[in-house]
Order: sequence, then structure tokens, then C-alpha cells
Amino acid sequence: MVRLSKETMLWYIGNMKRPETFFWYDIETFGLNPRHDRIAQFAGVRTDTNLSVIEEPTILYCTLSDDYLPDPLSCMVTGISPQEVMEKGIVESEFIGKINEILSVPGTCAVGYNTLRFDDEFLRNVLFRNFLDPYRREYDKGNSRWDLLDLARAAHDLRPRGINWPKKSSSGLPSFKLTDLTEANGIAHESAHDAMSDVWATLELARLIKWRQPKLFAYYLDLRDKNKVRQLLEVPTGAPVVYTAAPFTRIEGCTTVVLPITASSQNSNSIIVFDLMQDPLPLIAASEAFGELQASREREDALRAMVAEITTVLTQEGDREKTLERARLLLEETADLMADLPRLFTANDKLLGINGVHKVAINRVPFLSPLSVLEEDVASRLGIDVARCERHRELLMEHDMLAVNLRKAADADEYPVINDVDFSLYSGPFFNNADAYVFSQIRQGDPETLWKTRFEFDDSRGHEMLWRYLCRNWPHAMDERQTQRWQSFCAQRLIQPPDKNATTLSFFARKITEHMNSKDISPKQKEVLAKLGEYGRQLCERVGLTYPE
Repeated sequence: MVRLSKETMLWYIGNMKRPETFFWYDIETFGLNPRHDRIAQFAGVRTDTNLSVIEEPTILYCTLSDDYLPDPLSCMVTGISPQEVMEKGIVESEFIGKINEILSVPGTCAVGYNTLRFDDEFLRNVLFRNFLDPYRREYDKGNSRWDLLDLARAAHDLRPRGINWPKKSSSGLPSFKLTDLTEANGIAHESAHDAMSDVWATLELARLIKWRQPKLFAYYLDLRDKNKVRQLLEVPTGAPVVYTAAPFTRIEGCTTVVLPITASSQNSNSIIVFDLMQDPLPLIAASEAFGELQASREREDALRAMVAEITTVLTQEGDREKTLERARLLLEETADLMADLPRLFTANDKLLGINGVHKVAINRVPFLSPLSVLEEDVASRLGIDVARCERHRELLMEHDMLAVNLRKAADADEYPVINDVDFSLYSGPFFNNADAYVFSQIRQGDPETLWKTRFEFDDSRGHEMLWRYLCRNWPHAMDERQTQRWQSFCAQRLIQPPDKNATTLSFFARKITEHMNSKDISPKQKEVLAKLGEYGRQLCERVGLTYPE
């Protein structure tokens, strides 16, 4: 009998395939902007791969800090007031720490309904401002993330049998609201916009799709692997694929045929595609205009060089007549360039804004299928003319510079930057290992010790992040000087938040008054509004502001 050493045994245990589980979760928020707004409630439950519950559900509430005001409309939708989270909740640092621990269990697939585009973005931003890695729980130790919403769209379009599919009464479009799907299929969903109720409803819908269409369910699970998505989206200019997503929603469904064209050199997870159901001629024309814009910039550089040369010649002895002739030609060329600038400067925006141009995020589990799924009856039901799509593909393939121009346009398409550390998750650089180590020390420290400790950061954002982290989570630990500074910061934040679309104090008070005076608002919603007004007055008193009456 061979005896293995302790080290060898630990190695085998560490490298064994971990059992996969799903953690079904949902959040309710105080607004819609993941970079600015705060989470009110988190709820979730863990199941095995057969969708059987294996742990007790988790429900958490998060308290609010004094530098933030909720959006009254969001509170009216969820029914959650600031007073409720202050009573039931824990501070944001502890709140996100517990969530991160849950979602970081090895083999966890975090999943919900529209979580990839909404909930996950909120979690990333909360992790970031609380010194936790925003991404690790999504991929480390066999972990992944998924979303039931696009699976529902694909089941509707490609494998609709066995499930009732509701339509919007106003437009006739298919409805993928969770409440509509649960009602149409007899799934209990008593308290929509309560996170735990939404989790149970999502899980029951997942069970229905898995039971009725198990192969489709398994196929979409495989697309969590980015490499499999990349194999479908070959660039530059690979084979057409079938793409099911919200932008293509029409009466027949949400599916079209797209041509993958190029990847962004700034973000390899972003693939630019063209919807072959659309007319490609505007895209071709915009690409040619964009090419002219690039050429004009090269001309501009050449003209600048000529100006410098002529200036030098004019100050020296030489053939002045010849030099003046060159200057005349230069002015004529400059005039031509200036006359063309209005058209050329819009070429970049036009190219990416052409109807049919889309970006596919391969790390968001897009629902892609090979063209072979469009059998004649499926294509007919979805209103997809495969022959027309092929003609459009052939037209695009005739333009060799299309992929190059789209790639350059994508690289120039900058993420909107707000000069504030809370908004720098995507616009700022990644933190290095040295700072990551400091972050881990901060996470382990108590507030009293953290206030007294001087930390060194390689990234200058670290100092401001630490100050806000301490003030937001443990304001009671501040001395008088820090308290005054924090109150000043909060007052500024309430009057003029960094994001122009964020809730300001004046907007907050005005909307509460307007809705309280409206006869279309339910008594329950008015009760929430009254609590909001009370909270707003108390907050203003704490930070030294006058509440707008």
C-alpha cells in the first residue's frame, strides 16, 4: 500500500474538481446608477446543479451613510425606506464582506434575473469602495456568473414549447418582466421587488426552463466559458452567428444574425458585430468617411511640418519666391481641410452609432448560437430572412478597411470619466499587489486603529478611499476635526453630487412634495414618501443644511 505524504494529500485535495453550486441572488437598490446609488437589500439562496436548495436563505440590509440621498421613485417601487435599512441593516463594509464571502465559495455560479447588467455592477462598485477585489469572486476557484434573463429570451425564440410567453398589451412585444412570466406560468411571486421573493420566483422559472428545455439550459451554461464564446465570435470578420439579446426585441422575438467584425484593442472582451438584418450601406459609407478622417489627420500632421519648414526658410536667406509659392499652396490645402472638418469630425460618432452596430461583451455570457439553429421553420417564425443576411454579409466583406476602421473608432470611444475616486472603478488603473496587500490589512483592522495608522499607497486614490471608507462605516470613531470635515463633504455631496444625474437635495425634496400631492400615488407609497421626507430633514440637521420646504 502506497502512503502519500501530507503535502501530496493537500495538493490532491486542493486540485480536486470542486462541486458546483448555484447561488441565486437579487438586490433592491435606492437608485439605478451602480456607480453612485446604494444597495438597500440583498437576498439569495444556494442550490445544487439540480436546483435543489442546500442552504438556508440569506437576507441582508445595508445602512446608509450621510453623504447620500435615495431616489424617491426607487423607494416608491421597492417600498424600502431609509429607516428600515437603518433599523435592520449593517454598515456597508460588513454588508459587502458577507456577500463577498458567500459568492466566493469555491465552485459558486452567481446567478439571478438581469444580474449581469444590473446587480453585478452594483456589487463591483461596492466591493471597490470597500477595499475588496471587484472581480475575483466571478472567476477564482472555479467560480462563474450567469443570468436567467437571456436564457428566457432564447427559450422564447428558439425552444418555446412547454412555457407560456406573455406579451405587452400596449405593443404586442414579448414581455420578459419576471412578474409577467411568473404570472403567465402559475409561479408564486407574492412580493415583487422584495429581494427574497424575486429570488424564489427566479429559481422556479429556472426549474421550469430546465425541465421543459434541458438541452438549451445546459448549452447556455457552457457559454460561461469566454473561450467558447470567442470560438463563435471569430474576428476579424468571422462567420455569422445567431445572437439573442434585448436590442433586437420585436414582436417575433429577440434574435437576429450578426457578423462579428473586430475586437477592441483596449478591451479584448468587447467584440463589435453588425446585425445582418439591417442595411449595411450606411455602415460602409460611415467607414469610408472615418477612413478619410484618419487620412485628414495625417494631412494635418504633414501641414504642420510644412508650416514649420516655411517659417524656417522665411527667416533665412534663399529663394523667397519659391518659398512664397509653397506657402500659397499650403494655405489652399489648409482651407480645403478646414471646409471638410465638420463632416469628418462626426465620422467617429457616426460609425459606432450606425443602426446595426453592436458591442458584445463576451464576459457577460451572451446567448450566441451557430447559424444551423435557424432551421426553416424557426427562421420563418422569427421573421429572419437568412438569404438577405447572406447578401448583406457579402457586401460587407468587399470592404477590407471596415474592421480596421471600426477597431480604431472603438479604441477612441472613451468611457465617460467623472473625476472622483468613487467613480474610478473602470476609468482608473488596476491596483498593484502592494496596494492589494495594504487593502487586506485595512479590511482586518478595527476603526479606532485604522484612524491612527498611516498607510502608504502606490496609487494616490488609496488615501481618499480610506478616509471615505472610515467616515461612511464608522463615523462615531471620528474626532472633532474629522467630523467637521465629513459634515462638509456630506453637505457638498447632497447639494451637488459628482454625477449630474444623481439625486440632489433639491430634487429629493421637490419629488417628495410632488408625489405627496398627487392623487395617483397609493397610500402605501405616500407612507414611504413621508418617511423619506423625515429622513431627509434629519440628515440635513446632521450635516448642517437647511431642508428645502
